Amino acid sequence: MLSSCSCSHVPRASIPRNASRAAIRAGRPLRQRLNVANRDTSSLTSISFDVTSEVAPELAAIPPHSQAVDVGLLPNKQSLCRQNLDPTSEEALCSQVSVEFTNSYFYTALAAYFARDSVGLMGFAKKYRAESEEERKHALEVLDYVNMRGGTVQLSALMAPPSDLAENDQLGDALAGAEFALALERLTNEKLLALHKVAEECGDPNMTDFVEGMLEEQAEALYEAGLFVTRVRRAGLGLGVTAIDQELLNED
Repeated sequence: MLSSCSCSHVPRASIPRNASRAAIRAGRPLRQRLNVANRDTSSLTSISFDVTSEVAPELAAIPPHSQAVDVGLLPNKQSLCRQNLDPTSEEALCSQVSVEFTNSYFYTALAAYFARDSVGLMGFAKKYRAESEEERKHALEVLDYVNMRGGTVQLSALMAPPSDLAENDQLGDALAGAEFALALERLTNEKLLALHKVAEECGDPNMTDFVEGMLEEQAEALYEAGLFVTRVRRAGLGLGVTAIDQELLNED
């Protein structure tokens, strides 16, 4: 026959079973319902990650819920995902968006020049049109990254390129255009290096990783632009340029 338990009965806290539901119905904020900041965790000696205490600052950092029916009507909509994005980094990223869009603009000007009936180098026009689309893609990638980090994209006015960007009586328009494209890629690389420095100074490893991916692609673009200048220099004027133009036109 089992003996009755000799341990003393520990009464349960007198908390109504439906207290949490009542709090929800009352519309109390989540951080008040959880009350994680005031919970005693001194007995949790074997736990290395005390989420109930450590999550409290993150809960406090989340902007409060608005009762507005349409959040799009709110004058100052705060990001819910922004974390460790310094305003300096945000501004530098927006500047890089303008750099990439400006590159696209100038490549478009080159493409338009070579497509003139008085120039007739349609292979060169095709090449620079593709370069323009590539730069625009880069601009959108940076733009999307700013949004992903909870930042605000600030676009600025773009400089208008001259219509005679590749005209050069001494070098010829093909070589002048190729050398300008190389200089543009070199300048873009400098801008990315400066952007990487900003990410490091702001202690943003996520942004550092993002910019390093762009730098790797930019190194390839620099190499290809340098090779193209060498090819055009070797071709000289006249039929050599025409041969390169036909190669560019037949490329997929």
